[in-house]
This record gives sequence, structure tokens and C-alpha cells, in this order.
Amino acid sequence: MKAEDGAHPADRLLSNDKAQYGALFQEHVLRQYELYVDSSQKVSEKRISTGNYLLTVSSSLMTVFGIASSQHAAGPWLAVIGVAGLLVSITWFSIIKAYKDLNTAKYKVIHELENYLPMGLFRYEWHACDAGKGRTYKPITHLERWIPLIFAGVYVVLTIYAFLPHAPEQKNVAPTAITGSVDVNIKSPPPKP
Repeated sequence: MKAEDGAHPADRLLSNDKAQYGALFQEHVLRQYELYVDSSQKVSEKRISTGNYLLTVSSSLMTVFGIASSQHAAGPWLAVIGVAGLLVSITWFSIIKAYKDLNTAKYKVIHELENYLPMGLFRYEWHACDAGKGRTYKPITHLERWIPLIFAGVYVVLTIYAFLPHAPEQKNVAPTAITGSVDVNIKSPPPKP
């Protein structure tokens, strides 16, 4: 995030140094830091709610597939559900990656802002967690990204299943019982001459 003095203004974290900005510099840096940390938290909350929504959509599609196949639907109509689920899974995976990339960028900015504050708590925490590469902490993204991949695999299998030939349903006909009284008249044969 640090840039040369001649760099484009968008490439620099600070628009004005402390001397140019004036007496409220530190107070405003702290306020902007608080707002930025809050915005990164909101991104995480949005990521969770989006994940929950897509989990619900995927689970619903699987339920619809199960009901449709139990009703002996097959072929293209059943495959549509699998393909839709596959598209949901691909979208879900892409959204997880986008949120991860956005949060990574936000925390880089937060770490840089901490250079202008007395303590760099987030930077220190990330260092204590071995930057997510050690045994002490594994970012949730490492687990979270597997969920849509697993769903995608299941949807591929379900789509293939939709096109497999299925044995026709054998209907078991239960014997019918007749109840009630039956009047039987048995006549003897006529005498022989």
C-alpha cells in the first residue's frame, strides 16, 4: 500500500501528511480506521448471509430432485434441476472467492492504517495466527469453499442419474377379497335311462 511520492493519489493511503492536514489528523485517522473496520465486519456478515441463502437454495433443489425422482420423473426435466444446482454451486464458489479477495484487501488497508495508530492490533493478531498458514488458525474460507464444490459434485452425479435408463415400475397387484354371502345351488345330474 505504500507508494512513492510521485505515485497516483489513488495508490497512496494518505491523501495528506500530518503537517498538511492539521491538528485533527490523528483523531480523523482513528475515526476513519473505526469506519473501515466496521465496513470489513459488514462484508463478513454479508458473506455469511449470502452463504446461508445459497445453502438453502441448494438444499431446496436437492429436495425437489428427490421428490421428482420419487415420482418417477426422468430425463431432461430432472436434469434441469441438477444443472440449476450446478450453476448455483459455481456462483456460490465465485462469491466466496470474491468476498475473500475483498476482505483480504480491506485487511491490508487496515494494517496500513495501523501504522498511524499507537497499536496495530489486527496486524499483530494476523501475525500471531501465522497469517492463516499455521496450526493455530485456519481461515474459514479454507473450509467454506469446499461446501459448494461438494454440492457441485453431487449435482453432477444427479444430472448423470437423470439420464440413466430406469427399470419400469413394477406394479404389485394385491389380490382382491370379496366378502359377503354367496348362494350356491348345486343340482344333481338327471337320471340315466
